[in-house]
Amino acid sequence: MGNQQKSTPDILEKLASNEESVATLYKTYGEAFPVLGEFWNSLAGEERNHASWIRGLGAQTENRRIFVSEKRFNAVAVQTVLDYLAKELARLNIEKIPIVEALSITVSIEQSLIESKFFEVFETDSVELKRTLTKIRDDTLVHRNKAKDALETYKKNRQQI
Repeated sequence: MGNQQKSTPDILEKLASNEESVATLYKTYGEAFPVLGEFWNSLAGEERNHASWIRGLGAQTENRRIFVSEKRFNAVAVQTVLDYLAKELARLNIEKIPIVEALSITVSIEQSLIESKFFEVFETDSVELKRTLTKIRDDTLVHRNKAKDALETYKKNRQQI
């Protein structure tokens, strides 16, 4: 158990950093594609909120109201995602990508968070904390669905041109 207490802050910080990196990518997409700037800026703001909420969960681990299941947490996978996000940001600085590709990447990021069951890393019996985790999960589903809808719209429009 002592090992869990030592690594829990690191796990939470890694997850919060992941949310911030996603927010930065989305903000950059918003700048690159002003036609969807409001869409991406909205997603970026919510991702920053998620990072803040995850850091807030850290205080709850000290009170033993929430635990991080280290068996469910894969540090290598999270680092791989962080590396990918950094690479995408760097790529945006040197080349222009099509809006359809940016939307496709957005769908992929949100879908990977859903499929990885990122939210199952946390274990709690606190109703308040469960609500926070459910809100993050639900936001992620909404993000994926909004991005999918926008992607389909742009794919249809591209075919009609």
